[in-house]
Amino acid sequence: MRKFVLFCIFFFGLTSIHSQDQTTSPETKDRSRWDLVWRSAVLPGWGLLHAKEYRKARFTMIVTSILILSELKGHKEELERKEEFENSRNLFLAYSNFYPQPDPGMITFLANYQHSKQDDLEGVRSRNDLRLALLGAKYIFQLAYTYWRGIQWEGENSAGFDLNIRTYSQETGRDQVRDTFGMDLKYRFHF
Repeated sequence: MRKFVLFCIFFFGLTSIHSQDQTTSPETKDRSRWDLVWRSAVLPGWGLLHAKEYRKARFTMIVTSILILSELKGHKEELERKEEFENSRNLFLAYSNFYPQPDPGMITFLANYQHSKQDDLEGVRSRNDLRLALLGAKYIFQLAYTYWRGIQWEGENSAGFDLNIRTYSQETGRDQVRDTFGMDLKYRFHF
């Protein structure tokens, strides 16, 4: 596990150093928000690196790595708890089948032990579900942010809704009151 963490830190560090060394920016006409989104879908933060958002890309990569490591740790813990629960169940069954007249105190103790191991397993599973939900929400959120950042990154070549608010002045001869109102909604379609 430590090797994986060190590899992630090393890889993300080299990626950010390599991307900072590049001083040429792509031309505005070749920019596409979907270029950023597909990169971020493959490796969270890669699209932001491509858009020269280095701090946000590093933050995204680090948070994603932490959540993935937490999910892997939780999965390992769930497997351990599942094995403990199966062992406690097998112990209860072996004791109850081995002795024809089992001791009621021992049966109660083993049943309580089995029940506590089942509670531990259910607690770990619920925490793993929460970790997985956080990882999924973070993944969707970073894709949405990358898409939004890509709209700004594209510049004037963008397609989609363009909301412009116009201001009209209306003056009355007596009070010189100005009311502002009006709105334009345009849709531009570019390929």
